[in-house]
Amino acid sequence: MSIESITKRIEDEAKAYAGERKAEAEGLKKEILADAQTKADKIMADAKERADKESKLLAERRESVAGLESRKMVLEAKQEIIRESFDKALDKLVNLEEADYIKFIGNQLNAFGKEGGEVLLNAEDKKKYGDKLAKLLSGGLKLSEEAANIKGGFILKQGDISINCSLEKLLEDKKEEMVGEIAAKLFPEK
Repeated sequence: MSIESITKRIEDEAKAYAGERKAEAEGLKKEILADAQTKADKIMADAKERADKESKLLAERRESVAGLESRKMVLEAKQEIIRESFDKALDKLVNLEEADYIKFIGNQLNAFGKEGGEVLLNAEDKKKYGDKLAKLLSGGLKLSEEAANIKGGFILKQGDISINCSLEKLLEDKKEEMVGEIAAKLFPEK
């Protein structure tokens, strides 16, 4: 065998060996890339699933907050309407016809006739109705020279004690009792 044929044979064997190694490396490379792609796909799928869940949860939270805010705004509007209703009722009481107003105040005062005390009216009521109300006072009740800072009704002073019988206070007390009933009438459930 000649040197050339030996060299050729060595070269051929080396090429064959290199080809085998290259084929093995290509196969290993494909396996590694396929495994890496599988892992990357799983990571992406998990991240998408997490993002979808978080997005859905965030949307639900925002919807819940929006629902709460909406209900809060509706409640505030209802409370404002009820407040306006009581304000209108107070205006109606303050502006009753003179005979009706005097009768109303007189009836309220009858409960205190035996106990006595000073009756304070607001300045306008004192000027308009003072003389007529003074005639209705019985027992130890007398009309005070002082004026009360109220819209209507009276304040009864008995020594150091003041009993607030102003129209504002009377309506406020009734409001606490009647707000549920009024709300049901103004805003019936559908």
